[in-house]
Amino acid sequence: MNDLKTRDDRRRARKKERMKQSNVATQLSAQDDTLAERRRLDFILIAVTAGAVLGLIFLARPFYSANDLSRWSTVYSLAERGTYNIDETPWPATIDRVQLNGHFYSEKPPLLPTLLAGEYLLLKKLSFGRLSFHNSPESVVRIILVSINLVPLIIFLGLFSRLLDRLAPDPWIRAYAMTAAGLGTFLTGFSITLNNHTITAFSSFFALYPAFLIWCKEQRTAPLFALAGFFAGFAAVNEYPAAAFLVALGAGLAWKARRQTLIWFLPFALLPIAGHLWTNYLVTGDLLPAYLHKDAFVFPGSYWMIAPISGRGVGAGGIDSIHEPWPVYLFNMLVGHHGIFSLSPIFIFTLMGIWSSLRSRGSPLRAFAALAASLTVVLLVFYTFFTGRIYGGLCCGLRFFFWLIPLWLMLLPEGLRGKTTHRWFRGMALAFLLISAVSVFYCARNPWSRPWIQEYLYYMHWIDY
Repeated sequence: MNDLKTRDDRRRARKKERMKQSNVATQLSAQDDTLAERRRLDFILIAVTAGAVLGLIFLARPFYSANDLSRWSTVYSLAERGTYNIDETPWPATIDRVQLNGHFYSEKPPLLPTLLAGEYLLLKKLSFGRLSFHNSPESVVRIILVSINLVPLIIFLGLFSRLLDRLAPDPWIRAYAMTAAGLGTFLTGFSITLNNHTITAFSSFFALYPAFLIWCKEQRTAPLFALAGFFAGFAAVNEYPAAAFLVALGAGLAWKARRQTLIWFLPFALLPIAGHLWTNYLVTGDLLPAYLHKDAFVFPGSYWMIAPISGRGVGAGGIDSIHEPWPVYLFNMLVGHHGIFSLSPIFIFTLMGIWSSLRSRGSPLRAFAALAASLTVVLLVFYTFFTGRIYGGLCCGLRFFFWLIPLWLMLLPEGLRGKTTHRWFRGMALAFLLISAVSVFYCARNPWSRPWIQEYLYYMHWIDY
């Protein structure tokens, strides 16, 4: 009798264990289905964003301003004439140039145009000469823009979707963050023109993503360190202040895993830096960037001058020649006509996310919040007190800060957490997203023009630049 009771107990225990395992498997399957469904919605948004950007690239002009023309002139000269000097191009002379040893050169860092010249020559060869600056310049420009702006944008959004699996379990917050990343930042608006800011921004994210896996998921594979190092280095050579990002990221990873950082992160970070130094030497004859050769801006017809007292470069007029008091300049950078929070108010939630993450000792984003806060403050101080106060010239937005956008987006979901149950908060968040999208698509008509707030102030005669 006791044996029968024992056997029955064992059968019941085994049955209960099978049911428990079945329930766990069912729950995991349901979680996988939910995650897959959310990712499918993300893919729809990515497709919409890619279609919008591709359409804008098809509508785009080959050149918008002196800024992108300066880079295209180097691409043309290097590919068609075998030289970095831009003395002879099919287009008008750009104002973004310097004179060295009797020749004109772009003042922009030369590594990126060198890489694009290689892509151009490949296109020309594969098309048997039909795709060239002489036969079809608009087609060449659009194909290259797709390769350097649209393709990285799609990859960025795909990886950001995977990050949100961890950062935004709430479906409303996830949808909001994905929409903000796709349609609510200047990375989308500036994807229709050749510039270093989108490329630096995507590079910074391609460094942040493996760094997140190393830091938060304890993954220690060599490719992750190599990718983080290479893209952090590439960001630094395309936007010099991003060297602070390279140093901070390298120091953080070294603190986590010194050996892998020294063996993999550091050598791969040095690759783009070496390429930059070599191409820069080919242009200037030394390792200093062209625009640090102050005497190179002094030549007949030069647009740029060096102010004798401050030593800063100033333009011939308009926004390129202003030097406002620092409180006014800082105000306009934050909430004024070029304001981070006035043109893109979605980043108010990033500010909240940084504060929340820094206060929480157990937050997986605490280190990234510290990185975002420190880099933002460093850039604000640098551009307020150590450069000409010209807002980056005539452009739709504070372009020198664009490379921080991916890092700001990582902290945005945390700023929304726990607040979206309130209808008024969701309404405010949607209003912020609407304003941000307006800024982006207003910019899409010509990224090298006034942002809409500045345009209104200029129209009302409240400012004269």
